[in-house]
Amino acid sequence: MTWPDRDRWKRLSPLLDELLELEPRARADRLAALRASDAALADELQELLGVAGDAQAVRFLEAAVPTGAAVVPTLVGKRVGAYVLEAPLGEGAMGTVWRARRADGRYVGAVAVKLLHLSQIGRAGAQRIEREGAILARLTHPHIARLLDAGITAEGQPYLVLELVEGERIDQYCDFRKLTVDERLALFDDVLAAVAHAHSHLVIHRDIKPNNILVTADSTVKLLDFGIAKLLQGPATDAALTVDGQTALTPQYAAPEQVQGAAVTTATDVYALGVLLYVLLAGRHPTANDSASSTEVLRATLDTEPARLTSAWSERGADADAAQRVAARRGTTPPRLCRALRGDLENIVARALRKDPTQRYQTVAALADDLRRHRTHERVSARPDSIAYRCTRFARRYRGTVVATSLVIASVIAGLVGTVTQAQRAQQERDIALRQLNYAQASAEFISFLLQDGTNKPFTTAELLARAEPVLDKQFADDRAQRARLLLILAVLHGQVQNEDKAMELLQRAQADARDLADVSLRSEIECQLAFEHGINGAFDQARALFGHAIAELRAVRPLDHQLLSQCLQSRSEVARLRGDAKAALADAQAAFDTLGEASNVQRTQIVVTRATLSGALDKVGRAGDAAAELRQAIGELQALGRGQTQQALGLHNNLGVLLARAGQRLGAVDTFRRALDLAPGLGSVPPALECNYALNLIELGRAREAMPLIERATAEAKARGDRRMAYGALAQGAHAWCLVDDLQRCSELLAHAHAELTPLLPAGHSMWGMLELARAQLELARGNLARAQVALKQAVTIFEAAGEVNRYGIRALTLLARTELRLDDIAAAHAHATQAVAQARDALSGFDHSEWLGSALVASGLVHQARHETAPARDAWRAALVELKATVGETAPTYAEARQLLERLPAARPESR
Repeated sequence: MTWPDRDRWKRLSPLLDELLELEPRARADRLAALRASDAALADELQELLGVAGDAQAVRFLEAAVPTGAAVVPTLVGKRVGAYVLEAPLGEGAMGTVWRARRADGRYVGAVAVKLLHLSQIGRAGAQRIEREGAILARLTHPHIARLLDAGITAEGQPYLVLELVEGERIDQYCDFRKLTVDERLALFDDVLAAVAHAHSHLVIHRDIKPNNILVTADSTVKLLDFGIAKLLQGPATDAALTVDGQTALTPQYAAPEQVQGAAVTTATDVYALGVLLYVLLAGRHPTANDSASSTEVLRATLDTEPARLTSAWSERGADADAAQRVAARRGTTPPRLCRALRGDLENIVARALRKDPTQRYQTVAALADDLRRHRTHERVSARPDSIAYRCTRFARRYRGTVVATSLVIASVIAGLVGTVTQAQRAQQERDIALRQLNYAQASAEFISFLLQDGTNKPFTTAELLARAEPVLDKQFADDRAQRARLLLILAVLHGQVQNEDKAMELLQRAQADARDLADVSLRSEIECQLAFEHGINGAFDQARALFGHAIAELRAVRPLDHQLLSQCLQSRSEVARLRGDAKAALADAQAAFDTLGEASNVQRTQIVVTRATLSGALDKVGRAGDAAAELRQAIGELQALGRGQTQQALGLHNNLGVLLARAGQRLGAVDTFRRALDLAPGLGSVPPALECNYALNLIELGRAREAMPLIERATAEAKARGDRRMAYGALAQGAHAWCLVDDLQRCSELLAHAHAELTPLLPAGHSMWGMLELARAQLELARGNLARAQVALKQAVTIFEAAGEVNRYGIRALTLLARTELRLDDIAAAHAHATQAVAQARDALSGFDHSEWLGSALVASGLVHQARHETAPARDAWRAALVELKATVGETAPTYAEARQLLERLPAARPESR
């Protein structure tokens, strides 16, 4: 046969896939229906089906390759981006999926690589995937399988790299384990949380279905392919593709507007979620039979009203066995299942499945809230509100209370005066909650607008934000309060994409709108955010004034809005730390944490963030041990929330590693950085600072050869990102690794290059110049140039002392200076500097029991005592050094080995005379 060209293949391929999946009789019926509308098309499909049948008849894939035949090259071992393909996982209309691993050794875990059919998306689509993939990679949620990378190979093959999830489809998972209705709703709540998170980041899924929702062995829900449907659509032909059945949607779960090629919004995902919930609860599709073709399903989506949940089996006529099987998979009987689905749950699902998008739940959060209310027997929004209904809900929720109240009504009346006071307090609390709910609803509606794709054109995040402001101005021209709130939200979103100037402009507009409003909380929240923006840009006086006014107003309001006050105090703490006022930073961080603890209901993620801020402030005042404890607790709390594999967790691990490294806890630092590195590939690329931090601590443990490629890679990545300061700072600190392996030429070249590049970037007196002098001294020591090393070390000590902040590398410089002076026979100077190093190292313990800084300083002190013929003090110093070093660098580290050998060479101590 003549193979169709690309344009024709785009028309034929999805139809061929559909036909190949059907049983022979259903395939013949479908082909006949196609022939009635397009005979030529049907003939081509018939011919292609014949080719497929011939290949199957000769068992093509199992046949031996004839001698002399060309061998079809396998993709196993092929490199795609930074990944090597290992084994096929599956194939669909849009492409093939492969298990793969990173080729550069940065990450040992497996990933899924999706190779997309270029005929399905075209060259422009491939370029869009490479451009927009980074936006989707920002989604970080415990129930979203992340898109890690996207690009095009040298051969022009578009690909996506995704987190590999080992699990079962959610419907099969529920059925195999016979989960009850309540258990299914609990699992579905995780699905809703993931979709809501994506919507808040301006990403619509567009293809929610059981195949894209897996449940792992530990019952963790993972949503796949978030936003990929959007990437697969072209900018100008979406409507035609929908009609032809070529768009990236699944007929059984497509919303009516998708079928019609109309605007796609958050309500589109709500519809798919409604279908999924219907299937999980009722065991069948709401509008189509199991045997319906794709065309029939799409037609039913447009024309057939969804069956009520409780009537899902009545349409099956006498098939009582099917109803029995469905109920059994839910751990119950048909009558009991009907009772469980009747009422609120039935109304909730019906509302999610309405044909008109404007009549559905407008946000996933609203759907989740109604389901939560159903499970706790509260009033839901999906049914008419009547006195009888509200009383029924109350009675079910507080059954015991209702009975008891009928017996003690006289006591209630007697306590009326006290109750009035409590009611007033409760009303105030409800006012705060209601205001927050109103703002949340407005925010959700606004984000829903941003996500509407009425032009059938793919938007970048920047484009979505750009089109938001003029619409906001028109829609809320007469509502300054809502406009101020949404301007604040828009400013935060601009800040997230590093558009700081626009963020500041919008915050100033919001402040102007809110200035005369009675809503103190709104005014104060805007002022706090504006103050924070001023602070991180160095305008500390403006920040101080705005913070002071906002916090004073928040503290004067009754009842206190604990969460908002805590957030404002936390922001002021961060700015105080940037300003160098450690005491003020700690006072505000502690106040923020204490204020949060007073709240009756608080987001647990905010506790984590506040604890991290408190940790940073504690570290700045020299309480590193307490700071590390706070970070460890924050990491534990994040893991308990199911967010142990997110960017937030990565940041906390890195911060803990830096803190431990500064405190001389090298083993703990290396372990912490290693855990962060294991997380990083699953969250996108590896941050160069993280890789550099890990490498520098490997050097301290005597693992210089391991560190060298990491230093080079971190430097290259930082330069690629335009962060020259990070890149050459890594070189300045990491060049010592080449000195340690006797590659002195390379060590010298790296230091010279780092010095030249950092000169225009850093002010005089910056602590990095001290690091460079320290590195230069280590190079001179390796060369045997003691005098030059001494000059460089003295210069390093001077720079570190002038910085005004304890820098543990100043202890390192003093330690090396003492050892250098010993080799120069200046024992008096060596004694003074070794004593100073030990004293500073003891002061720098900061709550830890041991430190590598102290261990190294004690080794130098022992050498000085030995040179002064003070054997007993030398022995004591080296014994103490071994205790410090064993706890912080381990027995395999060079410094520990040196201290042990020095101690072993000393003559045995004489027994004390009696």
